[in-house]
Amino acid sequence: MNLELLDPWEQEYPQVIEDTLEDGYVLNCRFNRKGTLLAAGCLDGRCVIWDFDTKGVSRNLHGHVKQVASISWSRNGKYLLSASKDWTCILWDLVTGKKKQKIRFDTQLMMAQMHPTDNLKFVAALSQESPVIVDMNDGTVRKYELPTELPSDEDASDKDKDQQVAEKPRSYTTAISWNKSGDRIYAGTSKGFLNVIDTQTRKLIYSVRITNTSIKGLQVSRKGRDIVVNANDRIIRVYTINEETGIPKLQNKFQDLVNRIQWNQVCFSPDGEFIIGGSAHKAEHNIYIWDKNMGNLVKILEGPKEPLDDLTWHPIRPVIASVSTYGNIHIWATSRDENWSAFAPDFIELEENLDYEEKEDEFDVVPEEEVSKRKQGDEDIKVDVATFEGISAFVDSEDDGEQDEIYHLPTIHNNDSDDAVDDSGRKKRKQKRKREKILAAATTNTPPIAKPEEVKEEFVEIAEDMAVDKKPKIW
Repeated sequence: MNLELLDPWEQEYPQVIEDTLEDGYVLNCRFNRKGTLLAAGCLDGRCVIWDFDTKGVSRNLHGHVKQVASISWSRNGKYLLSASKDWTCILWDLVTGKKKQKIRFDTQLMMAQMHPTDNLKFVAALSQESPVIVDMNDGTVRKYELPTELPSDEDASDKDKDQQVAEKPRSYTTAISWNKSGDRIYAGTSKGFLNVIDTQTRKLIYSVRITNTSIKGLQVSRKGRDIVVNANDRIIRVYTINEETGIPKLQNKFQDLVNRIQWNQVCFSPDGEFIIGGSAHKAEHNIYIWDKNMGNLVKILEGPKEPLDDLTWHPIRPVIASVSTYGNIHIWATSRDENWSAFAPDFIELEENLDYEEKEDEFDVVPEEEVSKRKQGDEDIKVDVATFEGISAFVDSEDDGEQDEIYHLPTIHNNDSDDAVDDSGRKKRKQKRKREKILAAATTNTPPIAKPEEVKEEFVEIAEDMAVDKKPKIW
């Protein structure tokens, strides 16, 4: 994907399904920070990674024994975090395709998300338990438990507060997300509370009840100024975040007043101007697009008659990836018009047929000496292939890009030929065992013979002839 060739006047949101990715039963998907790779968690515990330019599978990671609940990318794109229902989280090294770290918990995981700047730290929301921060920077796995409720007694001692945090919480975290800088965590609970946690002190600094139902999901915008919350009351809420205190303030609410449908997933557009919601209708694959500031419904994308499970927006382009309950990933993109002038700048489209009038010197024969001089002049131009100019689209507006980031994954050699040889060897050994069984059954009532090898070949031929004779005859 060459970003410099993208149309700057392209439509801001997609319209049609451009492609469909199929590889196993996919449950959720996420783009990396640059949008060059798409990762998906599957029902059988696999994690599949596609190269989004070629639409080919770059990695097929096997590590979980149950379905993958969520996946999250590290900032540099080298690591992928997968949280599964088998009580484990795996940090994958995508360069080698192997596990870098496997962490086991005492209960199932609701979701997990990587730190926005630290590639070896993540936060996990546990079922019926308090969320934890996992730090792996010094080579060891350290877990820090986070609170879910404010202490009931403000005058209580520090020992009593620590004891209250250590006790099993009355409400557990169902959705969790970092802010842009990683110094605060926003968590939604099963009782409808939106909590703000300071990551340095690991204390709850703000808590407000926004709904009487459970919070299904939340996401902080790419710029870190807004947060969208999806709850079971069929209402999508958008909050603006105070940069100094981190306290959210309600800005807008979105819902379908006619059908009153639930929302399986919500997220921001890359610039934060649009909010999309995937409907939970059992017979529709619809995506609703709202304007965040105006609050009006901009577009409804209608897909195939398949329920929608998950969706995500490309970090740079107007592209949406949605997951259906059939395990497929549908890629939504803008409808493109053919622009031939992009290939030939002097190309002009005609609305009607015109008689072409050739120029006087258009078809003149050019001497070979002049052609060779032009060619030599072009060859003398020095081309700088060493200087690398970063693409601003891959860098956040307020951050600098990391030097060790990766755009695409290197190819890992798979010994397919060796596997084929092993398969053929297994088939030969299986056939050999069958022949030995036939020989053993046939030699029970026959006298011994001096040469067993000749006997083996002879009885194999006899067994094959008998099998042919036993075939039913059609009269």
